[in-house]
Amino acid sequence: MKSTFLLLIFILNSGIFLFAQSNKTEIPSERITSENIKPFIDSLRQRILADTIKFNRKDLQHINGRTENRNPYSILITVDMKYSYRLDIVESNLVKEFTDEILKSENIESINYIKKENAPILGGFMAKDGWILITLKPKVKLDFEVGGLKYRKGRKRKGGDNFLQRKAREVMIRT
Repeated sequence: MKSTFLLLIFILNSGIFLFAQSNKTEIPSERITSENIKPFIDSLRQRILADTIKFNRKDLQHINGRTENRNPYSILITVDMKYSYRLDIVESNLVKEFTDEILKSENIESINYIKKENAPILGGFMAKDGWILITLKPKVKLDFEVGGLKYRKGRKRKGGDNFLQRKAREVMIRT
């Protein structure tokens, strides 16, 4: 009994020591809510639509099941942590579809913007140019299948992304 008690004390003390030494890193982000959403969305929409001029299908390369732009210019946009979009890999008509359906300020509850320097820590390679996380208001019904989005495993509830935009006769590189 005495040895069990001492063992328990030892485990608790070592756990506290490890907890005290753990380094907590906070990633800075800008949270946009209420009256600031409309100006931010208007600015974002204008930037996205202006960027469609830069799109060139010849800049795309299809590697390991995803499409990348050799001259990237788009940030990663994630809606409700389920639907992810990169807009530098889709044609202008799909970008317009996306901005008309998803970027409606009246449907958005909040936006978190993570800058280019910190985004890859959380979002990985696809967020290397920045990351915008959009949270929709409850009970908002949207068609997320815009901007070239494909649902994961064919189910809406699992979310989806538009990371593969390969057309027929375009080469897929596997490494």
